[in-house]
This record gives sequence, C-alpha cells and structure tokens, in this order.
Amino acid sequence: MENERTFIVKFTIINDNIQTQMHNKNVTPQEAIGLLEMAKSQILENLAKNRKEVFSGSQRL
Repeated sequence: MENERTFIVKFTIINDNIQTQMHNKNVTPQEAIGLLEMAKSQILENLAKNRKEVFSGSQRL
C-alpha cells in the first residue's frame, strides 16, 4: 500500500471513565479535524433519522 494514510480514534469507557487514544499516519492535524467533523456530521444525521444504531464500524479479518 503506497502512501497509506490512517487516522484512528478509540474511546474506551469503563465505569464512567473515558480514555481516548489516537493514532495517525501521514495525516495532518487539519485533515484529522476535518475527518472528525465528517464523523460528527454522520452521527448527527443518523440521530436525525431516529436510527437506533448510530455507529457503524468495520471488523478486521
């Protein structure tokens, strides 16, 4: 994979404590903010559509 770019955000919630981990590879801070804004927009759109399942994810095989 040439020029692979990755931006991963992980939230772990245990007993009302929130831990946040971020990993990025070849992604500028401005691009990371844009990606977070896109994710926020998708979540808000799903809430507006009254979807029960707000988050969609992927699973590695």
